[in-house]
Amino acid sequence: MTVKFHVTTTVNGDEYDFLTEPTRSLVDILRVELKLTGTKEGCSTGDCGACSIMLDGELVCCLLYTSDAADE
Repeated sequence: MTVKFHVTTTVNGDEYDFLTEPTRSLVDILRVELKLTGTKEGCSTGDCGACSIMLDGELVCCLLYTSDAADE
């Protein structure tokens, strides 16, 4: 059984509400869950910076888990 947690967030001024697994990456949430395909996954290791995301005014790697982002 996969444990999911509730997320309420604002992205680019729009509010979103969904359930997700804690180990999904931010890029996966943005692209798949929220259908916001502007963020691209480059190297899949977080080294190239192509997928960097602004989170609460800080630049973070897109591979950050949603559970870690919730702690930010």
